[in-house]
Amino acid sequence: MSIFRIAVYSSDFRWFTAVMATITVASISQWYGYEKVSPYFFIAGLIVFLSVAIFMVMRVMLFYREVKNEVFDPEKTLYFFTIVSAVNFIGVCLSKIFHFYAAATIFWYVAIGLWLAISLSSFSILFLYQKSEDRKIEDILHGGWFFAVVGTQSTAFLGVIVVEHAVRHIVFIQLFSFVLWSVGASLYLIFATIIIFRLIFFKLSSNTGISPYWMNAGAAALTALTGAVLHQHIQSIGGPLDDFLPFLRGISLFFWAVGLWWLPFLVILTMRKQAYGDEGMLFTVGYWEIAFTLGLCSSGTIQLVHLFERQYLAITSVCFCIAFMVFWCFSSIFTIAHFIKSSVWVPVNDLTIDYVVPYSFTQRGRVFKINKVIHEWLDQTIQGILRKRYCVITTNNLTCQISYDMVTKKWHFDRVVE
Repeated sequence: MSIFRIAVYSSDFRWFTAVMATITVASISQWYGYEKVSPYFFIAGLIVFLSVAIFMVMRVMLFYREVKNEVFDPEKTLYFFTIVSAVNFIGVCLSKIFHFYAAATIFWYVAIGLWLAISLSSFSILFLYQKSEDRKIEDILHGGWFFAVVGTQSTAFLGVIVVEHAVRHIVFIQLFSFVLWSVGASLYLIFATIIIFRLIFFKLSSNTGISPYWMNAGAAALTALTGAVLHQHIQSIGGPLDDFLPFLRGISLFFWAVGLWWLPFLVILTMRKQAYGDEGMLFTVGYWEIAFTLGLCSSGTIQLVHLFERQYLAITSVCFCIAFMVFWCFSSIFTIAHFIKSSVWVPVNDLTIDYVVPYSFTQRGRVFKINKVIHEWLDQTIQGILRKRYCVITTNNLTCQISYDMVTKKWHFDRVVE
């Protein structure tokens, strides 16, 4: 199996968070007066966007069945909103940094079309698609569902940016953006309620991903950011939404406070994951989700500084900005190092063409590298879950069995073969 096919298969729609985090760096640089470096960060984000988009198209072509399963998988279907968010953030930067207002408008139209298509398909699947009795709520429900909020609020945010330079249909665009913002805020409150229910009443296992839960804070920060920008626009040009200004002002502060409330708990969950998990400090795309969340908190706080004009908010925004830049640099370096290391993946036999054997796995803090695949077979568990099992030899001549859950798409260490 070629390295290219492994890379295509391993690609994920969550990689669009790297695009949004990088473009957020460009926006924050612009706000703080570093206009000369902003275009370079935007170009870097655009290159990442095109790269991820190409890999996603190739993945659809080469692994259509797996992508289709993800569309109908309630655990992953809302990740498709990352496409909408990435398009919106690019449109915002085209308007704010390069003053390409027509291009920003085109991106907004594209984002609306994508948002409608993904919203109708994703939520229809969640509402109507046949529920599997084998899937548990703790496996399906996670913080990644907040990407639906991020996609909705980013579309509303770009709408406010577009209307600033529109010459026609100003009131309609303003009203449409307010409606989208309201939908996103409502979705956040609904998802936050059931996420808290999941965290309180269901156990977080050692292999549960924590990084998607950072979007609990990120989605709240983006809701506050969009509300603050919408407030400033309505206040400057007036219109039929003038009566909602106090409401927008209060709700924006409310969501910013909710996002701030989530952060210490997310830090605790992340530290617990690193301290007690078996994976150790392995690279995942989740680091970009954390960086993106910190970027949204920084951007949202900057807008609240303009809205409330308080010194303590300005100090908070600088702290968020520093934390965001540090974590963005860390994620960038970690990603590059991961890609360099991944180039040593070895080809495996043809039977693994659909389900890639990992180059290494971690057990109780120790990393075991796979030297050879001896045997592989399909197996059906007592619960009816289909797994693909492998007997492998590690570089220290240890014979082990590992398995791949074809429903949850997660790897499991089974046992050491005597």
